[in-house]
Amino acid sequence: MKIFVILVIFCFLILWMRVWYLQILKGESFMGLSENNRVRFISLPSYRGKISDRNGETLVTIRPSFNVYITPEDAPDLNGTLEELLNHIEFDISKVLKDISRAPPFVNVLVQADITREQVAGIEENNRLLPGVQLKVEPLRNYIYGDLSSHVLGYLGEISEDKLNAVRGAGYRLGDLVGKKGMEYLYEADLKGKKGYKEVEVDVAGRELQTLRKLPPQSGNELVLTLDLRIQKVVEQLMTGTAEKPINGSAVVIKAQTGEILAITSKPSFDPNLFASGISVENWRKLIFDEMHPLQNKAIDGQYPPASTYKIVTAFAGLEEKLITPETTIFCPGYYRLGRGIYRCWRRGGHGYVNLHDAIVQSCDVFFYSLGRRLGVDNLA
Repeated sequence: MKIFVILVIFCFLILWMRVWYLQILKGESFMGLSENNRVRFISLPSYRGKISDRNGETLVTIRPSFNVYITPEDAPDLNGTLEELLNHIEFDISKVLKDISRAPPFVNVLVQADITREQVAGIEENNRLLPGVQLKVEPLRNYIYGDLSSHVLGYLGEISEDKLNAVRGAGYRLGDLVGKKGMEYLYEADLKGKKGYKEVEVDVAGRELQTLRKLPPQSGNELVLTLDLRIQKVVEQLMTGTAEKPINGSAVVIKAQTGEILAITSKPSFDPNLFASGISVENWRKLIFDEMHPLQNKAIDGQYPPASTYKIVTAFAGLEEKLITPETTIFCPGYYRLGRGIYRCWRRGGHGYVNLHDAIVQSCDVFFYSLGRRLGVDNLA
């Protein structure tokens, strides 16, 4: 009997010590975990600043987008939830699982951006079968005129891990879209704005019950370009080819008095809207494997021989060195002999006697061959 009493007392002692450990030593820790399950801090995306032309015409703005997120901790059967979600929208399940593995606890992970209203309705109707899945209405970058001036405006892309590590403390997190090219990249700090947040109470499935606190996001600054939309449209139209004969080149219109760029285009181009919600693998492959390189800004990235544009430099040097006057004439027989070499003018029969004005208008090669030789390399450099 004594042994039984001792055993009972010993068991109660162990039980009491366990309760003391959980309530006293670990009480604060478990209270924090409980609060994390009940209260969430949700990041609110900032409103990226718009981009306008010199006359205030909006080129890039934002529009509302329905985005699908999942909180893994709120989905008891994560794989089952994702499989059910595939019945309503298309997404790369392997990518989502990879993003989930890299995300901190209780953080919403983007599944698919910019879904249709029909898909929204399907998810809402089946929300009981999709624990942990949330729909959010968020701002999406909108390039109003599609591929117009796309190389200048640039595009957005998901922030890389290297970039994320390099800008720690700047308010970015995994999955954020940042400027990758063009003005979107160069003025990222000015355009991006500042995120807000809200503190919400959720139920066991992660659904929001009420908002406890909220700090609204701040919009980014507006960027005004020197481009003139009216001129840009005309240049884009002139540079538009056909499916059989696409144009491969670039054009730039500059205000001579100030050097401001009024219009600039490179063809073929691309639609930056493809990148706004995350470009698909198929569309990305089409762009990077296109033999005409639509992602390259041929106006500034390409290297080309100056060709006849250098005739203006040669003419200016000749006038400055007083080797010629506007009335000076040179005979063009259709070729120019230098040593053993014979260099043809584009006009096989020649232009005859031409002065500086006629040489520029008719782009006479022989006139500038002759003038260039008289000037010498040092005077042209």
